[in-house]
Parts: sequence; structure tokens; C-alpha cells
Amino acid sequence: MVRRQSLFRYYADPQWAEAFLDGRMRFWSLGYFRDLEEQGVRGDANEGRAHHRPEGGLQVTNRTQGTRFTMPAHRLSSAVKQEEILVFCASRSLSGQLWKAFGASVCIEIFDIPAFCARLQAGLPAGARFPGRPGRERIGHRVEYYRVSDAADTRWALPDRIAISKLTDYAWQDEFRLVFSLTDALAFQNVALALTPTDAAPPPPAQEHAFHDAAVGSLRDLCRVHTGPPGDANEGGP
Repeated sequence: MVRRQSLFRYYADPQWAEAFLDGRMRFWSLGYFRDLEEQGVRGDANEGRAHHRPEGGLQVTNRTQGTRFTMPAHRLSSAVKQEEILVFCASRSLSGQLWKAFGASVCIEIFDIPAFCARLQAGLPAGARFPGRPGRERIGHRVEYYRVSDAADTRWALPDRIAISKLTDYAWQDEFRLVFSLTDALAFQNVALALTPTDAAPPPPAQEHAFHDAAVGSLRDLCRVHTGPPGDANEGGP
């Protein structure tokens, strides 16, 4: 694995890589990635949801009756408005594992992350909202990886954190996300809370998913092309 101060976007089809270099990118909703059949790589049934279940189960307090009990087969789930939060995904690593997993024929390295993010943020519609603390909102974020059994924190109430969080099963992707919304979907506590069985079936897939096609002008001045995985004779490019 090669980790640089860069981002890497893997493409199976070279024509999509060329479109990216020309500044044409499609942002998909979190719901799109939730419903992808390619689970474990691009798809994630937990996309747009945060879960919490301590080792041994949830501890529940009934304040009316003054009792406490354990729910060993349930978890606390917090879901965002998955069709109103749009993302574009990249990785912070160049590796043979990622190259193979994504079926890549080409990888675009973005070597100036601040300029890339600024260009994208400026090219989105007026009123676009981004993750981050008030006054420090920005489009680009490293993905946070967590375990369901981790100590409870504020993630459950923060849609912007949920949008950039994934379970540790996906940590090998070393992901970086570009995230925005055209609604209030990233606002504090704009979530749906539920107690769900740990073996609950995922919801049925949506018939359609939201997307946004961005056109921000050529990105070739910020990128270089890799035509083979690290160590390959064809790796690297102009």
C-alpha cells in the first residue's frame, strides 16, 4: 500500500476517468450505496446509519418504574435522510488490494487536495450545505471507522458525522468523502432513532436514487494518472 498526501479514485472504465479529469463527476445519494448489490466493496447496507450496541447488549432504564434491564439482541440505530445527502468517494491509499477490489483499469491521483475540494465546493449550487462544526463546514472529510460496541458518543445526533462514518469492516478502503446536501439533511438531530434487532433484515431497495452531476472544469492540473497497480511496470503516468 502506498499512502501519500493525495487522494485516489479507481475506475474500471477509462472513459469515466477521462470525464473526471475533465471535471465531470456524479455524486450519488447515501441510499444508492446502501442498495448496491456489490456489498462489502462499493455497497454497504449500513450506509447512512449509525449503530450502537455495547458488548453484552443495550442497557435500558425505565425511569417510570425505576428498573433496568438488558436487551442483548437489539441495538440503537440512528438513520439520516439518505436520499438527501450526496457523496463522491475516493481513497487515501494506492494499493493493489484496492485496485483489484474495484476492478480498476486506471486510477486518478489527486495530489492537491485543498485545491480540489475548493474547486468542487465552489462549483456546487448556491445553498449547498457541508459537514462540519458551525463556521468550519467543508466538503471533504476522512471517513471515521467505528465498531458497534464502541462507547456511545455524539455520532447518533449528528447527520454529518453519520454520513462520513462506516463500520471497521470497511477500514481497508481508507476512504475520503466529498459530501453535501441541498436540504437541511445535515442539520443537528435530523435523524430517525430506533431500537432494531441485530439480525433485522435491511429495508427493501428504493426504486430510484438521487444524484447530482457536477461540472467544475478541468482537473488535469491537480491530477496524475496511474495505469497499473503499485509495483506494476505501467504504474504512474504524466
